[in-house]
Amino acid sequence: MARTKQKRLSKVKELPNVFFQENSDLKEKLKNFYKSKSLIKVEIGCGHGDYSIELAQIFPQRNFIGVDVKGARIFNGALKAIDKNLGNVAFLIAQAEKLNEILQTKSVEAIYIPFPDPHVRRANQNRRLISPDFLTIYKELLHDNGLIHLKTDNKGLYDYSLKAVKNFGCKILHSTDHLYENEDAQFPSNVITLFEKHYIKDGRRIKYICFKF
Repeated sequence: MARTKQKRLSKVKELPNVFFQENSDLKEKLKNFYKSKSLIKVEIGCGHGDYSIELAQIFPQRNFIGVDVKGARIFNGALKAIDKNLGNVAFLIAQAEKLNEILQTKSVEAIYIPFPDPHVRRANQNRRLISPDFLTIYKELLHDNGLIHLKTDNKGLYDYSLKAVKNFGCKILHSTDHLYENEDAQFPSNVITLFEKHYIKDGRRIKYICFKF
């Protein structure tokens, strides 16, 4: 298993749709990757990039980027995008807290955060992707009226996020603690990942928040 992971980490560096936080001229390289000059939709903690890939297929005129710190995960998604000849989706191996140093200000039209690490320990709450520090970064990146979509199965993270978003002065457009019980509240494109299917099968309630600054 460790050998397979190392192989992926080595191979991912060769893929044309994968970029790295350490790359020089990264902003320019990302800009040149996309044929369309439209704004970018960002999936944070993308793993295998299920949302980015599905959305890129549904909206071929839009630009997407999946962000994760783990290159071995991104490897599979990047290969899938290449196999599907998707030139409007890229992948970035980087820390989310560095995104405002990588992406242009006001260059993002939507942020998707599907099932992030809930960081259940109180001491780690500032690492949550909806903490005030991250909200500050998102506000800098998002274009006017840009939306943020959070999806989680963790009640603690859901409750924390509702409070954090309100305290930050954001406008909550929709929130539900049982997404698939309400047909009017669907995560964009209604993409359901393999992991999410397992959560639903286990009887976990999927929670969803959509908000803007």
